[in-house]
Amino acid sequence: GSFFPPVTTVIVDGSILKAPGASLEESTGLARGIGAAAAGTLADAVVLGGVTMGDVEGGLAGTRHGRTLAELFSSVLQSKKSGSASTLIVAVEEASGGASSSSLDADSIKENIEEIFDGVAALVLGVNDEEELSGYFNVEVALVKSSEDVTKVMDQAAKAAATSTKSSSSVMGSKPFSTAFSEIYSTLSSSPDYADPTPVAEAILACNDAYSRAFGMSRAKIASWKHRASRGLLVDKFGMNADSLLQRTLDLFDRDTMAAAGLPSAGEQRLVIRQRLQQRMEKTLNDLFDVQMGILEKKTLKKFNHSLLKKMSKDGLDSAQFFEDNATALRTALFAFETSAALLEIPSLSLTKSNAVRDVTGKLNNALMTFPDSPAAKIKSMKKVEQTVSKKKKPSEGSIDLALDVVAMIRPDGFGNLQGFAGYQLGPHSVTVGCHNDADDPQVIAQFGGVRPPFIRVQPKLKLEVEL
Repeated sequence: GSFFPPVTTVIVDGSILKAPGASLEESTGLARGIGAAAAGTLADAVVLGGVTMGDVEGGLAGTRHGRTLAELFSSVLQSKKSGSASTLIVAVEEASGGASSSSLDADSIKENIEEIFDGVAALVLGVNDEEELSGYFNVEVALVKSSEDVTKVMDQAAKAAATSTKSSSSVMGSKPFSTAFSEIYSTLSSSPDYADPTPVAEAILACNDAYSRAFGMSRAKIASWKHRASRGLLVDKFGMNADSLLQRTLDLFDRDTMAAAGLPSAGEQRLVIRQRLQQRMEKTLNDLFDVQMGILEKKTLKKFNHSLLKKMSKDGLDSAQFFEDNATALRTALFAFETSAALLEIPSLSLTKSNAVRDVTGKLNNALMTFPDSPAAKIKSMKKVEQTVSKKKKPSEGSIDLALDVVAMIRPDGFGNLQGFAGYQLGPHSVTVGCHNDADDPQVIAQFGGVRPPFIRVQPKLKLEVEL
């Protein structure tokens, strides 16, 4: 038998409250587990006994202990007994010589209990509520193989209750225990929505799992699309593929949660979760649509400006036909944009090309009208001028160039103590004039055969350059 003797009614044994857990055969009164739930709501430490290794291996949610925990969580959530967590000890019984504490998967048991809590919280408070089990209970798992282990567990619970920062008075207030217990018990008894929360909790958890599974299925495809868009590339037939992906994702969720649709409360929460999935998918696809429209717009404007530069090279900016000819190029660019944008449309999400086409039309017109003053057009014009100015003659063209250089020397009276030169350049022609007062210098007179040098001497030089 169990190391924790079963009880059939609520017993007050000093500071210890004993109450029967839930039964899978009945769903009324104490058999629902509301006696244990009411006692656990008032207690500062709770011990869940009678749990076997078979119970935890198969999952607590489908056992009477799962139903007891569900009633307890429903009670504390309705009583708003939060702020400082109580201790919840799950005593797992095993015959001597059986499993050791090292083989007991405490983390898996705690996760199982958290799942039960999340399902009940979604039912009691709504699926969007963010209450966590840690705000109500600190869950601990103990392996019980003998009566000595039972004593240790009870001592552990007593110590936890003694050191708890929250007293049961947070729920009882100034009321005596019997009154507070009766009120909680009465509230739980008259709550038909939570009479058997375990199946509903399981259904809601199944909906959450289906949400994760459905979005996970689409995540790989969405990731590849985002990667392609990040490189400035468009997704082939994005609109059709996106609409198909959205429909497949929702169909997968509907198929996996069909059983929850027929349960009270769970059906409503299923619709909430489905709407959340749909909104998340739609937002992701909307963002991808906007990014790709931006990429397509940039490509269209870049290609249009490039075509204007090519036209400018052929016709020049002063051509009367420039704007008229490029009006045709504008219509061609706009048609190409509309054709590509049509493949991005997702009509089921009201994502159409109409707004984008209107914006691109205005930008193309503005690009055409402002093109002559654009930096690209000005740089192109400057390059053409430089090419014209620096254009060299062809080797086959002959030429004859003439240049005249005039050198003049003035030699007034003196002995050579003054000397200077001046020059002037005019194209290929030049004039150089020098002055040196050495007419009376004996050496100079000797150079000229005993006579004074001439006062001024002019020496013209004609240069002829012929290229054939």
